[in-house]
Amino acid sequence: MSAAPKMESKNPLFDKRLINAFVDGVIKTLKTMAYTEVTPGKPFIEAKFIMKGEIAGMVGMVAPPIKGTFLICFDKPAIFAILENMIGEVHTELNSDVSDGVGEMTNMIYGAAKTTLNELGYKFEMAIPSVITGISGAFSISHGHLGATLVIPFNLPNGTIFYIEIAVE
Repeated sequence: MSAAPKMESKNPLFDKRLINAFVDGVIKTLKTMAYTEVTPGKPFIEAKFIMKGEIAGMVGMVAPPIKGTFLICFDKPAIFAILENMIGEVHTELNSDVSDGVGEMTNMIYGAAKTTLNELGYKFEMAIPSVITGISGAFSISHGHLGATLVIPFNLPNGTIFYIEIAVE
């Protein structure tokens, strides 16, 4: 069994290559699939993640010795703008079509990041995303570890923000 490549830091959340793979995955996926330019904001660390929107896509990440979670969270105006650009449909409420869109975007972004990271020597596996809906700030996502979570905001042209979360042990 081969080990994961040497990281720039002992904590994977501070490995620029891991972070950049996800940031680039978001930027390229939204530009290509949703004709949407996004700008990453300043990353920050949270001890406990509180969902920042009404809908999120989540996928488990496994590349021994790394285990973690990738989450992308949207409020309604952000996901509605992205989906309108992506499929040309206007949405005003969360429904199964919006959930399907979030799940597909989560899958594409994780897949893009996984490909980049595996080219660097990681062994990330594909996983099936889950979609979570709820009221912003009303619930939290618990991870199977006590570590911190890296959160990166992304700004959309319509002035809304969505977030990705990367939690690893």
